[in-house]
Amino acid sequence: MDDTKTINPFLDDALDFDTIYDRYFDRVFQFILYRVGNREVAKDLASDIFLKIYKKLSTYRPEKGSFDAWIFTIAGNHVKDYYRKNNRFQWLPIAAVRDIPDPVARSEELVEEREEIEYLRRAVKKLRPDDQLLISYKFGAELSNQTIAELIHTNPNHVGVMIHRLVNRLRNEMEAYYEGTT
Repeated sequence: MDDTKTINPFLDDALDFDTIYDRYFDRVFQFILYRVGNREVAKDLASDIFLKIYKKLSTYRPEKGSFDAWIFTIAGNHVKDYYRKNNRFQWLPIAAVRDIPDPVARSEELVEEREEIEYLRRAVKKLRPDDQLLISYKFGAELSNQTIAELIHTNPNHVGVMIHRLVNRLRNEMEAYYEGTT
């Protein structure tokens, strides 16, 4: 949901910020988790990001873009800063965000699922960094093509085409995996 029309850009009421937090925290957290692959780090970064959002709320200007795009620009920049400061590899695979139970305690079906997730993880890791970012926006943050288009400065139709191609590429990788395991 884009709150451009419902969010007052000059908020000073904590209740209004609570509404923003409630509406966006999970999506921001999932986006970060897709990027860093570690729940504790993602929680810390999400907290930092919402502190920044609170402090910068008066700077939001609807004429410059949607509220979603504004929030995820802050989130994306904060994650980039985190990697710059920590000198870490920035692009982690999509499957890194899953909590996978201890393999000793799992049935054969769960072991196969973990292998599939690992294969998908490697396939995502092979993508270009910009493509991994698109995957994070679309499937981690569940952003609309319109919002993603604002974030990457293109049009929504092009975003749809790029996502479609990425999903097809990953689907082909997974089909090759399944053909090799049967």
